Amino acid sequence: MTPRITVPGQLVNSAVGRVHITRYPGTITLEVAQASQADYIEHCRRIGSERSPVLLIFEKPLPLPPVEIRSYWREVTVTPGFEAVAVIMTGVVGLMAATATHLGEQLVAVLGVHFRSFKTSDEASQWLTSVCDCQVDEFDLMDVADAVLAIDPNGG
Repeated sequence: MTPRITVPGQLVNSAVGRVHITRYPGTITLEVAQASQADYIEHCRRIGSERSPVLLIFEKPLPLPPVEIRSYWREVTVTPGFEAVAVIMTGVVGLMAATATHLGEQLVAVLGVHFRSFKTSDEASQWLTSVCDCQVDEFDLMDVADAVLAIDPNGG
């Protein structure tokens, strides 16, 4: 599927096989989180499943999302939930990466969902395809993730 700008400048979505891909190029608001979730639910409907594997791409994980967004994410992690979550944090290192990974673990991994963070799409694609049925090979998943990263989120 072709990457699509869901919220200009703030949200790019795509899917390949059973994997839903979301890229957050900017600061995350509650409206952006809700738009992402609506796209995920539509993806699950299209593939005929209640939940699927997810690949998230964060470009600016700080500032950390406020409590209202973290509460919303906690809620949607339970219902409808996710099969596995791979997170790519582009250009994020050190304490910032550790903080973002810890947030993800608190929201997802505590529920028994496979969760792991990565720096590159190839690492994330290899891991995600190894932990669940993505119905796409790691190289095709990597190609779509790279296409999502390459798109201008402002549509220019």
